Amino acid sequence: MKATDGSEDALRQVVIAEALNGLSRDHREVLTETVMRRRTVNEAADILGLPVSIVKSRVYYALRALRILLEERGVTT
Repeated sequence: MKATDGSEDALRQVVIAEALNGLSRDHREVLTETVMRRRTVNEAADILGLPVSIVKSRVYYALRALRILLEERGVTT
């Protein structure tokens, strides 16, 4: 993904938002709590009413799925 008019960051944000919408609700929830709201896994587990082990697992698989969705959209690191 290349933008020549300085809008690369804005375009990247749109693509990331679209990729997040492609995740399951469970995956979006754990990423919202742990990444976007910067909560610990323990805090996210308390808020979501889930065991810590489930939150850890969902974060792992959510990040993996998000990485794949972003790669499909041409976003690389």
